[in-house]
Amino acid sequence: MTKYILRCAACNHSTKEDAYYVECPLCGGFLDVEFPTPPAMITDEAFSSIFKFHPVMPYDPVSENIESFENLQETPIIHAERLSKKLGISLFFKDETAMPSGTWKDREGFVSIHRLLKNKLSDLVIFSSGNTATSLARSASIIKGPRLHIVVPAASRERIQTYKQFFDEDFVKTHYFTGSNDECIQEAAKFAAEKGYQIEGGFSNYARREGLKLLALEVISGWEKTADWYVQPVAGGIGIYSYYKAYRDIGMTEKCPRLLGVQADICSPMVNAWRADAAILEEQYIPQQVLPSDFVRVLRTRKPTDSYPILKKIMDKTRGRFESVSDHQIYDALRLFYTDEYYQNIYRRTGKLVGLEPATALAGIAKGINAGYIAHDETVLLNVSGSAKKGDIKMEWIADLL
Repeated sequence: MTKYILRCAACNHSTKEDAYYVECPLCGGFLDVEFPTPPAMITDEAFSSIFKFHPVMPYDPVSENIESFENLQETPIIHAERLSKKLGISLFFKDETAMPSGTWKDREGFVSIHRLLKNKLSDLVIFSSGNTATSLARSASIIKGPRLHIVVPAASRERIQTYKQFFDEDFVKTHYFTGSNDECIQEAAKFAAEKGYQIEGGFSNYARREGLKLLALEVISGWEKTADWYVQPVAGGIGIYSYYKAYRDIGMTEKCPRLLGVQADICSPMVNAWRADAAILEEQYIPQQVLPSDFVRVLRTRKPTDSYPILKKIMDKTRGRFESVSDHQIYDALRLFYTDEYYQNIYRRTGKLVGLEPATALAGIAKGINAGYIAHDETVLLNVSGSAKKGDIKMEWIADLL
């Protein structure tokens, strides 16, 4: 059985997972899953799907009998040949659009719901602008377990409807709220307090971080190449942390590639703070408002004050960085995807389109190449984190390429 403890980064308190924690029970600090001894192996081929990674995950398929709950297949890593030539690098896609609900968040869905079952919670309130909501709802509907109460910005109503077929209404309740991401987070906390339900916790929820860590474990165990850079879009930064943690948990932090987290110009608090070499996210780096944009649907978190200080340390350790890109650069990057045959063929076969978030990340790669910090001889792994949901993409943007 996998042995792990929960340890507080602030006071060093450790505990077994004997309750549902979203913060240290002693000081309120950041709790993380810690494996006292690096595992002898990353995978156990006696198990399939995400369960083969149990030696370095907080679940045990042997004693917990959980294999029947999920069968997530590993997503492909694709060499983007045309785009590599165009950009002058060796670019690879980690194609997360292949996940059941079209987003890499499906990995965190199972681990989050499993944690509710393990700690015997009947109801959980979460905030999501789309991807986390659909992924957790999918898992809750499969497992027929605790009820989810999802607080969603009204602007994302159409996006949520894209995957509503995954929802079992006995276990998934959706509440729409008019306001920004940050206001919806506050509304979710208020709703949970009024009902006496547990709040999901966002970045502080270690189950979500552990679930997303599975992507890095797939790369580490199954890809013969080594990336110089790992790149993904960033809102609260949970994915950047999870990618680094996979290397830390197996005792290979020196092998972690440089990390690039990309935000949109209209909401780039982490970029603002990082450029100032700030250790914490001070008020001066937080945008006072987030202007409407057709090209920014999800990456609109203004105050990631809990995650930025942790991510800043990781960026320093890996020589990584944050970058921001304009609407026009996101548009250009979205079109870049469709200069490559791989996503042209996916659209022709399935009608599925790459989302604006991976387009944001690809725009960051292009900007990094132009700025010179991504070198022309380097290998770059791009997390194509999800497909577009209904209403995200205007076909006139890319119709001439299809």
